[in-house]
Order: sequence, then structure tokens, then C-alpha cells
Amino acid sequence: MGSRGYSMLRSLLLLLLFILGVVLAQSGSSTDLGNSSFYNFDTFSGSRQSVGNIDFYTFSDGSSTTRSRIESTDIYFGSTPSLSGSTNQIGNTTFGTWQDGTTSTHQSIGGTTFHNFSNGKTCTSNRVRLSTFTNRY
Repeated sequence: MGSRGYSMLRSLLLLLLFILGVVLAQSGSSTDLGNSSFYNFDTFSGSRQSVGNIDFYTFSDGSSTTRSRIESTDIYFGSTPSLSGSTNQIGNTTFGTWQDGTTSTHQSIGGTTFHNFSNGKTCTSNRVRLSTFTNRY
């Protein structure tokens, strides 16, 4: 995978992490190790395993989702409506539409990504080497 593909994968992985974090109103961090990621928030944890263009996510609260990447569009098949939907990346901005009726916008500027949801929730993420730190406001 080229650097653009890795960058997009990392951005979309963060997107899913923040969606779950916003849904559960948490702040926390994630760590990437090869084709896997591990998440730790105040009240839940989780992991991601990648196989080709498909990512499998499982969380300690029993929820899960599968993401399929096709160019700049990702499709999520989740166990809950808030983890099911699609995103489309245009430049450094990703737009999401979720089956619970929420829409989202995620804009990356430098090492910081700003996440805004139509339900009024917002958060930021900062990438530092293999870790990402999330703060919900």
C-alpha cells in the first residue's frame, strides 16, 4: 500500500474510532501494530484487524462493524445503526452518513483531525507516531 493509501486508511480508521467514541461520549487513545489496532477508552476497549480492503472491528461492549474500502468510499456494516453507513473522502475532508440519521464531517489539518457530527457532538484527534489521542468536547 502506498503512502496515500496508508494515510487514507489511517484517517478512516480514526473516523470509525471517533464515531464509536462520540456515540459513547468518551475520550481515549488507540495504538496501531501492523494490520491491527487496539483502542482504550474510559468504559470500553476494542480492536481492528485488516485483511486486504476489509477491516473487522470488535468492541468490548459487544458491538462490531466491518468496513469495506472502494477507492475514496468506505461502507460500514455494523451491529448498530450508528456503526452502519458510508463515508466519502474528498481531499482532506471525509463526509459520513450513518443509518441512525447522523451525518458527520472529518477534516484533517496537519496531525489533527476535527470531527463534527450533526447531533452537536465534536471531538479532535491527534496522531503521535503509532498512537492517536482523542478528546471529546
